This record gives sequence, C-alpha cells and structure tokens, in this order.
Amino acid sequence: MTTATKKPDTIDAYLAAVPTTHRATLEKLRRQIKKHYPKATEHISYGMPLYKLDDHPLAGFRAAKRHSGLFVWSSTALGTLGDLLDGYDTATGTVRFAPDKPLPERIIKAVLAARAKEIKQRWGRKSGVGK
Repeated sequence: MTTATKKPDTIDAYLAAVPTTHRATLEKLRRQIKKHYPKATEHISYGMPLYKLDDHPLAGFRAAKRHSGLFVWSSTALGTLGDLLDGYDTATGTVRFAPDKPLPERIIKAVLAARAKEIKQRWGRKSGVGK
C-alpha cells in the first residue's frame, strides 16, 4: 500500500505508511492517547488517525513533511491551557512538533484533558464511555 494510491483505513495502516522519521513518535503518541482515554474509539478521518470520545473528536495526529501534528478539532480547547504551550508551534486546534522532538506526556495529557472537558460540557457524557 502506498499513501499516493490508497488512503489507509486503519491507524496501523496509516502508521505503516508514514516516513520512518515520524513513525516512532506517532506510535508513542497513539499509545499515550490510548493510555489516558482507553475507551476512546479509533477511526480514520480525512486520511488521518482520529480518536472519538462519546462520538465526538477527541484528538488526532498526522505526519507532515517537516513536522507532526496533534489535532483536537476545537478552536477553544488549546486556549484554556494558558502558557503551557509557549514555545510550541500552534494553530487553531493544532500543536505541531518536530518528529525527533515528541511532545512531553504532560502536554499531551493537558491537551487531551482540555478537549475531553469541552466534549463533556458541550455534549455530556454517555454512560460507560470515555476515560
């Protein structure tokens, strides 16, 4: 499978297709998302890995040419983190990082918690789903 001819349909397939320079960092990020939100469901959306919490996007990740990104599909979740993301390249709902400099777990945990809190506040929590 090549990403040019076929979009991955699983996160395993996505990770197998990313450059080796990005793979270990993204595999670690995947493990951390699953560790902190074990009941989040895995999906592929727009050709990238996505985790849903209570049927709403919690987080996703993607390899780009010169960086990797952690996405939370929220224009407000990252804004609640104050200066925690100072020094990181951010955009609306995205934290970008160099593939050889993975995000520290405390950053990942804080980003995921901010998004999970937003999901709970906006849509409530379904019984038995989530963290």
